[in-house]
Amino acid sequence: MFSHHYEIACEEVSEFSRTRRKPLDSLRPTVASDYASLFWSEGFGLGGDLDQAILARSAELKAGLYRGRVFVIVPIYMTSICEEQCLYCNFRGGNKGIEVERRRLTDDELEQEAIYLIEQKGQRVLELVYASDPRMRVDAMCRHVERLRRVLERHGGGLVGISAESLEESDYRRLVDAGLCWSVLWQETYDKARYAMLHPGRTKKANFEYRLDTYERMLAAGIEHVGVGVLSGLSDWRRDWAMLMLHEEYLKQHYGDGATILGTPRLKLAPGAVVQETPYTPTRQEFLVTVALHNIFSPTTAAFASTREDWSACVELARGGGCLFTLNCATTPGGYSLQHGGCQFTARSYDAPIYSAKLKSEGLEPVFNWSAGDLSREYQPDLAVCGDGQKR
Repeated sequence: MFSHHYEIACEEVSEFSRTRRKPLDSLRPTVASDYASLFWSEGFGLGGDLDQAILARSAELKAGLYRGRVFVIVPIYMTSICEEQCLYCNFRGGNKGIEVERRRLTDDELEQEAIYLIEQKGQRVLELVYASDPRMRVDAMCRHVERLRRVLERHGGGLVGISAESLEESDYRRLVDAGLCWSVLWQETYDKARYAMLHPGRTKKANFEYRLDTYERMLAAGIEHVGVGVLSGLSDWRRDWAMLMLHEEYLKQHYGDGATILGTPRLKLAPGAVVQETPYTPTRQEFLVTVALHNIFSPTTAAFASTREDWSACVELARGGGCLFTLNCATTPGGYSLQHGGCQFTARSYDAPIYSAKLKSEGLEPVFNWSAGDLSREYQPDLAVCGDGQKR
């Protein structure tokens, strides 16, 4: 379990900050030690030659693999009722009404939202998003996955993913049996002390080690695609991303498979949150170069272009393709056809019928009805060409 390896990883990260960086052409894929030291390199995130080289290499690798295709997804929030007290979140239980309307969707309301997104917006890959709602545990999640699968099958197919609290391996197996394709969960931060401060109480999420080992339970349960990530800005973003890379490397070494999805959320305004901003949030440039560096570290891991970011940043994140791209986005239950108000955090919504054309004008091809194999670790169309002209 990575929780048993955690202290060793922390020591490794401390060494990275003192290690001289290697030339980009000499970096080995998925070897965290080759990449993480770059976060502390002079000029990283300042827009100079190093940044330009990283951004160009990232776009080149992604274009070689995916030829500009981006995979469209849409979140469907199931509940805004939460037992957690996460200090940076609008859904925290202690928020007494600032920009949040407490509700959970019924199964019929879920189907109504899904049909609207499929028929009116062309969406075919749906992400169920949950808070820590005591009335929406794994039984309800399995029922929702099955319901969405039936709706999608009536419309020609599609995929269902989930973003929810940490679960047991047996729970993930049940979700796979119900038709789940992928599951994402953000570690939030790898700084244990900071994590404890931001997640008060004795809830499941407050258990740092339990959350740390979630990815291993997902992989053991046979979930086809697992998504990892940190919420950049909760603590030192350099250390968090270095730890994330070490965690991904560990998963590949010990389980044969690793993450195929990368969450890229940056701390944004949540009106009812206690923590509104921190000195740890990376600048726009630092953030974009960090994601690009991860693209070189693991080219077949699909990064999210999140509507936490503005349109130009999303397009930059998507350069070359091979990312998950959120277009329509409501961060409250019933935010689409039901027109319910409220939010989990400040986000934008890029209407699919309009912004699909904008993506194409940027040289990107939005794919709505994509398959699980499009994110496969074995997906290698022709070749990927690196900056030195060599096939990898």
